[in-house]
Amino acid sequence: MFSKLVKLAAATIALASAGSSQLLAARSASAADVVIAIAEPQSSNASAMFRFIRTIGGDGLELGISVSGLEAGASYPFHIHTDLVPSDGNCTATGGHLDPHGIKKAAGDNYKCSADDAIKTCELGDLSGQLGPILAGSDGTFVGNFNVSTLDFGGEHTILDHSIVIHNSKGDRIACANIIGYVLGGEPASAAGMNERSMESMDDEPTTTNSSSGNLLTASVFSSALLAVAAAAFF
Repeated sequence: MFSKLVKLAAATIALASAGSSQLLAARSASAADVVIAIAEPQSSNASAMFRFIRTIGGDGLELGISVSGLEAGASYPFHIHTDLVPSDGNCTATGGHLDPHGIKKAAGDNYKCSADDAIKTCELGDLSGQLGPILAGSDGTFVGNFNVSTLDFGGEHTILDHSIVIHNSKGDRIACANIIGYVLGGEPASAAGMNERSMESMDDEPTTTNSSSGNLLTASVFSSALLAVAAAAFF
């Protein structure tokens, strides 16, 4: 059962057809099995969801972002950080930006992420450098959908076993969450044909634990009925 996992217009239909006892299980899975990954950073005011799926063409990941409770008109940089959020929720313990190729270290003070050449100029985790920051609207919300060719669920560009951190305009870490991968039980881990439109909350969050290997993880398993609705209902 879920808490703030996916916003679904047809959630009750999906739950009724799938059967609550069949919704989730846990098993060890390879990164190739992962079909969707979700992170839900929260602060005292803001609530966010980041949803990653494979692009239809298989070139990188599609990232959907939905945030509420922001300061109207404010800018919020966001990144993938190297380390997981500890159990006490301390965002300062998530380390620096994910940078497996040492782009920032090599560039030093001359570091400047260019979206036109992200693979050579950007830290892998510098999402706001590649996509622009989260810009809150007049109602304090933000919704965006992006293709990020540099990211993957496996290999040296994996987002798994890492975390999402949202910063305020001063650079303070105001919200963070681990990126949790999910697999589809008994079926190929392909997100081809996924067409997302919206996110909604559902009760109770599944317990999932990422392994430290970066290649294997213990992931929750979606039933095919629930995943089909979840995939079709984002944005």
